[in-house]
Amino acid sequence: MANETTQNALTLGLGFHQFDGNVNVKDVIHQIGADFTVREDKLVRLPAHLFDHMMEGQPIRIDPKYVIQTHKATVHDGFDDTIGIVGNDYGTIQNTAAFDLLDMMCNASVTDTPLKIVSAGMVNNYDPYIQAELPVNARVNGDSSETKFYVFAHTSHDGTSALQLRFSPVRVICRNTYMANVSSKLGLNFKHSRYAAQRVDLSREANVTKVRERVARLNLFTQEYIDQMNSYALAKVTDKDINEYVLNLFVDDDKMKALVRENNYNFDIEEVSTRTKNVIESFKNVLNSDDMGQDFARGSKLWLFNGTTMFTSNFASYGNAKKDNEATIATKRFNSMLNGTANKRIEKAFALLAA
Repeated sequence: MANETTQNALTLGLGFHQFDGNVNVKDVIHQIGADFTVREDKLVRLPAHLFDHMMEGQPIRIDPKYVIQTHKATVHDGFDDTIGIVGNDYGTIQNTAAFDLLDMMCNASVTDTPLKIVSAGMVNNYDPYIQAELPVNARVNGDSSETKFYVFAHTSHDGTSALQLRFSPVRVICRNTYMANVSSKLGLNFKHSRYAAQRVDLSREANVTKVRERVARLNLFTQEYIDQMNSYALAKVTDKDINEYVLNLFVDDDKMKALVRENNYNFDIEEVSTRTKNVIESFKNVLNSDDMGQDFARGSKLWLFNGTTMFTSNFASYGNAKKDNEATIATKRFNSMLNGTANKRIEKAFALLAA
């Protein structure tokens, strides 16, 4: 059943379904088309002449030496589509088993604060995600905008990503959302190793205990997170603090940092790339905008942190607008915010402000 939940920046442009929380994981998997089985097929290399014969419809004989022993293919069993090429140590986790962990977090008989599923979808046609909301909302002192807390679960079948359950605070302003952090030590991460399926098997009591402990820690962390944001709101920053923050957030090279400092934090020097200059200018425009609900925190660490999440979630460039279509840009945004540059930038921002 659909509701009015705002789609967040992480899933913007992807296959997206909304739910009112009164739905279980099995039904969600079916509705988003993720109730398929992934199988593993052998790989074979073909010399050009054998390939040509095959394409011409002629029978060919495969020498055993042409069978690739180090890798295999993951395949959508229903459509017979190749999903990816993975190493032989790769362990497939079926979608139903992958999201059993999240299903347990949504089960009122398991936890006193069950999560509720609010959205789900597919990335690249084969990689499902489900987002569930914790029953806790909060506001930073002085902020009229609400902060919601989610667990974001995602898996892939091409070896590019582990099965991940990430904690994600989201600040909601009108119909816009700003991801505060999609990578947290509170999350669960399962690499697709040979024994991956055993690690998510909930018939094993140790796995059940781990999930229960993680839910309890998540509920404690929601208040810790708001307390941290309240402390940032009280911590005022000087012009030099702001310049140092921007410099460390967007420039990695130590020699380049020294040059910028020598030039009184002037980024408009030839040693700084045009791309970096443009990104910094765009960030400063977002930071100083009057339309982001930031007046209550202006001039504080929280102002810098919210500005960073605003920029990363809704204003940073992902992909090539001239060459990439909307679906490609959405996928690049997703990958960047989950495991890539955007994710690392938000993590870095938090670390810089906590220092």
